[in-house]
Amino acid sequence: MKISTLFKSLGIVSISMIIVIASCKKDNSNNNNNNNGGNNNSDDSSAIVFSGTSATADNAYNDVLQVVLEGSFDNNIAYKASSSEGTVETNGSHAATSVNGVSTFTCASYILSPADLTTFPKTLTVDFGNGCTSGDGITRKGKIVYVLSGKILTPGTTASATFQNYSVNGYQLEGTYSITNTSTIAGISFVTSVTGGKITFPDASFYNYAGNKTIKMTAGMTTPSDLSDDVYSIAGSNTFSSSAGNTLSDSITTLLTKAYACKFVSAGVISFIYNNNISGTLDFGSGTCDSTVTIKVGPTSKDIILY
Repeated sequence: MKISTLFKSLGIVSISMIIVIASCKKDNSNNNNNNNGGNNNSDDSSAIVFSGTSATADNAYNDVLQVVLEGSFDNNIAYKASSSEGTVETNGSHAATSVNGVSTFTCASYILSPADLTTFPKTLTVDFGNGCTSGDGITRKGKIVYVLSGKILTPGTTASATFQNYSVNGYQLEGTYSITNTSTIAGISFVTSVTGGKITFPDASFYNYAGNKTIKMTAGMTTPSDLSDDVYSIAGSNTFSSSAGNTLSDSITTLLTKAYACKFVSAGVISFIYNNNISGTLDFGSGTCDSTVTIKVGPTSKDIILY
């Protein structure tokens, strides 16, 4: 189903996106204590770095919906259920595969319980083992365990995801990720939320995270066999904090636009407040498919190149 294609691209943008830390390397080194839970230094440079850190966390959690949609492609659970153990290996070599003629990027194995296609609730364990890199370049390790009330593409279905030593591109996730299918005859949509979230970065720094998202298909509904014309809108907000007490809250103030044909979010604005007194924005532009996002805090503006 076409909604699943959004999140593989989001995963690419996300985990790399505001690895703003790369483009803001000087700021990061000058404010290293702040970014890694040190002294609370509420200046513009620190706000820029911390907003990038928050956005990295936000997008790491976005990938969790992508994973279950891949595993439940076209309303089949984990592609097909084994009549015996409920174990399905999508590709033993962890390369890209295809389902129903549509290219997908997963490299996981799946364990389904019960192992049929009709009994619910159902537990789906998506296992990336000691690590594998999917066709879209995302490296995942460990397991995500989903409990589904029904097929994920059926309106009204709810799902709850928890993590077992799970990381995406080196960022380890904890907490509960909840999904509700809110689709109607008007189109496909999901509401997601993260509670009790904790993300540990590759340098061992860790942060608390909570957030909510609404994802809606805005174009491409009339051409179900053609993914290239799909466009999605994203709304939502998040809260983020470090062990030192630094905080950031953000909200999508202009809906984000993500087209399947573009690797990057091409439009929209996220506004944030750092430590309750410094405001800023992440601006993705006005529709041009490019790899630049502009971070603004007070008089400071930085163009960040997405990788």
